[in-house]
Amino acid sequence: MGIKGLPARGGAERVVEAIVRRMASRGVVPTVYCDARYTPPGFSIEGVRMVRIHTIPGKHLRAFTLAFFSALHAVLSGGYDLVHLHNIETAFVLPVLRLRFRVLGTAHGFAYWRSKWGGTAKRIMMSMDYFFMKFSNMASSVSAKDARSLQGRFGREVLYIPNGVGTEFNPDLAGAEDILNKHGIRRRGYFIFAAGRIEPTKGAHLAVEAVTRLDRGIPLLVVGDAGQVREYEEKLHNIAGPMVYFHPLIEEPSVLFGLMKYSVCLIFPSLVEAMSMVLLEAASLGIPVISSDIEENRDILGEEGIYFRSGDVGSLMEKLGWILDHQADADEKAAGLQRLVHSRYSWDRIADRYLDVYRQLAA
Repeated sequence: MGIKGLPARGGAERVVEAIVRRMASRGVVPTVYCDARYTPPGFSIEGVRMVRIHTIPGKHLRAFTLAFFSALHAVLSGGYDLVHLHNIETAFVLPVLRLRFRVLGTAHGFAYWRSKWGGTAKRIMMSMDYFFMKFSNMASSVSAKDARSLQGRFGREVLYIPNGVGTEFNPDLAGAEDILNKHGIRRRGYFIFAAGRIEPTKGAHLAVEAVTRLDRGIPLLVVGDAGQVREYEEKLHNIAGPMVYFHPLIEEPSVLFGLMKYSVCLIFPSLVEAMSMVLLEAASLGIPVISSDIEENRDILGEEGIYFRSGDVGSLMEKLGWILDHQADADEKAAGLQRLVHSRYSWDRIADRYLDVYRQLAA
């Protein structure tokens, strides 16, 4: 509970889908609560039950009613051993869920970091930290930094269970090539920036400005939903040079993986993060990744990462130039990062960790 639904289109949904796909073979029968408008009627996953909730339209009402109606349905008619609630901002339903169930709460970052929210919405979201820590039977976070923050503020243990990578999706190179042909971009001749929702904290403006100023004849492909913050979308188009191409959100992960696989490198300039699936997946493909040097990214990539100073366009330009001038070295770094990600962040291993927590709660 706590996501929009499946199939996953990004963020916490990718985490939920990866976990539930692995639970049937581990003796668990998961139920996933979904927004009926978001999850197609014919969509299903073997061994997973879908409960489609009819929500009230509206930017805030839709999310609120999805979480609240899901919690009511669970309490009134769900014969569950426990509830796994995702995203801190849904923690307002925890007192309802605790009437009947033990709950594992999983944090996927602090939504009030995002600049798209107004002051009132941010204050409400900040208050959810208390509900999350007060009413979850067990609390976890996909980010080591966030786990430390919550534990320090509330004096209670928070499990760090990272996101992972798996083999569900192979790169769709043919689908990727179709998109490249539409933009007139050649294979292995472009940088890529990708995000589900493109807003200021994702740092797309840094990538756009750096590639525009670099002037090395290598274009940038920006992939994602830029309509979340209209003013920011306009800014990106205003600062973009002729070598920057914009493409809407790609809902099929294998096509996005194909685009990443064909790129020179992924630019990951986020100013704040929890634990990015895009970052993990790009690393698992064995392509070079240039990321901002924020603590969240360093926790994942360690010594194998290629970093630039967060928020510094000049530093990013320098690293992009290094990639172009030292491609053999960059490929070697990418191979080391791929080995690290596959050994440390396997979804099978992470599913087993969640299963251990489920068993503790169910007991």
